[in-house]
Amino acid sequence: MLGWAICVPMSCLVPKKKNLVLFMGRFQGEFFGNVKYLYLYLHRLRKGNVRYYFFTEHKSVYKTLKQNNLPVIFHPTLFSIYTLLRTNIIIVSSTAWIKKCKYHLLFRAKKVQLFHGLALKKVELAVPWRAEYNNSPRGRLDNAIRGRFPLYDLLISTSEYCTKNVFSKEFRTREFLESGYPRNDIFFTDQPNEYASLGSDKETLSKINKLRTEGYKIILYAPTFRDTGGDAIMDGAMNSKQLSEFAGKYKVVFVFKLHISTSLKYESETYDNILQYDNTKDIQPLLKVSNVLITDYSSVCMDYLLLDRPVIFFPYDYEKYIQKDRDMMFDYEWITVGPKCYSQQQLQKALADYIVDGKDDFARRRKEIRNVIWKYKDGNASERIWDFIKERYIKT
Repeated sequence: MLGWAICVPMSCLVPKKKNLVLFMGRFQGEFFGNVKYLYLYLHRLRKGNVRYYFFTEHKSVYKTLKQNNLPVIFHPTLFSIYTLLRTNIIIVSSTAWIKKCKYHLLFRAKKVQLFHGLALKKVELAVPWRAEYNNSPRGRLDNAIRGRFPLYDLLISTSEYCTKNVFSKEFRTREFLESGYPRNDIFFTDQPNEYASLGSDKETLSKINKLRTEGYKIILYAPTFRDTGGDAIMDGAMNSKQLSEFAGKYKVVFVFKLHISTSLKYESETYDNILQYDNTKDIQPLLKVSNVLITDYSSVCMDYLLLDRPVIFFPYDYEKYIQKDRDMMFDYEWITVGPKCYSQQQLQKALADYIVDGKDDFARRRKEIRNVIWKYKDGNASERIWDFIKERYIKT
């Protein structure tokens, strides 16, 4: 109630600054994902009278951006609270931004939700119990007080199909913009960006790039997290020693990138040909330099479609996952374009088929699904989004 008693009245009394834009990353302001890349696009423009800041509760992120002369605000401070009150546009990529009264301090601001991916699993209001709760008297009261399922002014989608069948079921919003994701813009350019490596695991990327020059293929394993815990190695479905032996035979390197929501650690440091990428860091530069993706139910496979490279799916616990973790937003067989492997033996055979024989039976299907999921296949998502925001919300 503190938010409504104090913060909302303050938000109504303090005048908005029309050209003030805040960017908030996931998990209290991590520097990766769609917010990072749209923010960097705006910084590269360096024109107009727009004031913008990256808003973070992480001292390490604040220090990094400050050292690189990028506009950033650390929260909570008196200045950050005052900035929230004056902000005209808040751009976010998760739902946690509402916490600690930020929803109330930003009550009158325009709210843009970029979100953090096209999830295969059901999220937000597409989850039946959440939708049921949100429509109940208690849920409506809770939503009114905390803003748990806020009404956004703009939500970013990837295609007309996804707007209708995915995002319109997951979020409440006044408008959709089918623009694509800013984070994927780097897939379409070889021009170096002095800031793109910020927020990434630079040490591991350096090792990977060196290995690539030596002729190694990079196999990225990027699984999602399980609400009920566990992972492929803990569950006995994947053996690091066997992977290492396979890697040595075929001159490949495996890179493990766990989901940020898990604290699990693989014993990859034991093997020279298995690297572990920091799971709190930006995955996009890693996707760009990998040759093959192995995943399960992660939205990372949707981004990877734009690179048109093979994806191998390892849903070893599919039945358990859909029964005890998450239900699917799509028909899994239809949306996952690549071989399905349920054992390490099957996984290694699928990899060998591609690495040795160049076998890629899903190339045509990848293009079909890519055309459904992605309206645009270019590097201009940030430009489309910012042009829309500027025209709609920053009129002078």
